[in-house]
Amino acid sequence: MIRMVILPISVVLLAASGYLHAETPEQEAERCSPGLGAIIRTVCSSSKSRLSSFSDCSYTCEKNEGNGKITRTSYYLPSGWPCGKCMECCGGTCKHIQFEIKNRLTLKSCAN
Repeated sequence: MIRMVILPISVVLLAASGYLHAETPEQEAERCSPGLGAIIRTVCSSSKSRLSSFSDCSYTCEKNEGNGKITRTSYYLPSGWPCGKCMECCGGTCKHIQFEIKNRLTLKSCAN
C-alpha cells in the first residue's frame, strides 16, 4: 500500500522539477542562434505583442486585445536559415540539407 502512494508522488515531483527550469521562448531562440531572440522579440513588440512560443522554424506573438480576447500571430523564419545540425528552414519546416558530391562539394538549399 505504501509503495502505491510513494510512486505517484515521486512522478509528480519529477515532472514539476523539469517544468520549473523551462526556457523562455527568447532563450530557446538564442540557443538556436545568438541574436535571434532579440530579433523576433522586436518583431513581436513592434505590433504591441509579446513573444509567446518558439520552435525550430517558427515563432508566435501573442497580444491581449482586452475583454479576454487574445490574438496569436505565427511567423516562419526565412527559408535557408539554419535550424539544427546540418538542417535548414524550408517553408516553415526544419529539413536536412542536401549535399551533392561531384567534382566539388555543393549544397542544394531550398532558399535558392
